[in-house]
Amino acid sequence: MRISRAVATAAALLVTALVATGCVTVNGSTTPVEGLDKREAQAVLRDYDVQNGQAYANRDLALNARAESGSLGVLDQAALKILTATDPHGTRGKTPVLHERPDFLIPKVVGWPKWFAVQTTPNYTNAKPQLLVFVKANPDAPWQAAWGPTLQSPLPDVARDADGYVEQVSLTEAGLAAAPGELAPALADYLKDGKTRAELFAPNSYTAQLRKQREDPIGEGFVKQSVDSVAGQFPPLALRAKDGGAIVLFALQHSVKLTVQPPRRLGDVDPSTLSFLPGKPSTALTEHRLSEYVAIVPKAGAQVQLVGWMYGLVGADGE
Repeated sequence: MRISRAVATAAALLVTALVATGCVTVNGSTTPVEGLDKREAQAVLRDYDVQNGQAYANRDLALNARAESGSLGVLDQAALKILTATDPHGTRGKTPVLHERPDFLIPKVVGWPKWFAVQTTPNYTNAKPQLLVFVKANPDAPWQAAWGPTLQSPLPDVARDADGYVEQVSLTEAGLAAAPGELAPALADYLKDGKTRAELFAPNSYTAQLRKQREDPIGEGFVKQSVDSVAGQFPPLALRAKDGGAIVLFALQHSVKLTVQPPRRLGDVDPSTLSFLPGKPSTALTEHRLSEYVAIVPKAGAQVQLVGWMYGLVGADGE
């Protein structure tokens, strides 16, 4: 009897400990469960700021890979590679970045991965708010920052339940201006010609600039080719807005190839681009970029607004 009571007591203590650390999923394969509480989310954000700051200060790609994944990880791995090549001992990126006044958005999710978002503002001068999303792939995995676009306009109020948790929205949800999963292909189609699906998106200076880059004339003897496509390796993520709409994160890939006709040769190549190449190209250069977007998707009948983004060079090919 003493042994049974001891086992029962140990089991109860174990369950209590797991609940306190956010590890119990209560049959999480079928039941929506939060991955952590606000206190733990604050600790994740603090740890991330420390690791990310050290990774940039030391140009440490391995440390960054432990702190980040997803599209944000790809963008920052590329940024660190560029800094390693162009500013290995300089000061760029070496001032610690801290995220202040965080507003935590924690959903209850069925199964894995678990995730939560933080609307926060970095501590550097004139910083705009950022939407950071952390993902935990499985019960044994670490929390990693996977999205991090900068917000150019405020987000709408987020819907919360009685306990303060937010709601994840299905990528195929009907009744919206577009299903969350349709946004990436729709924007890629728009960027190709400036017309396809143009009616879906409210006028936006950022996408107008991308379109202009594709239409800008180039010199005689040069050929420019642009390809915009869905970054399918980074599935979109959506949460419910208080008005019934959705806030959606998605990613696109952009490749631009510039080819010169002999006897012309390529001119100077930006040092950032050269950091991805074994040598200076002479006849063709392709730059690969990745972009994250934050979209406000209203109910059907209105236009989608792009209110945040992050865009960066992530690779290059030369000939």
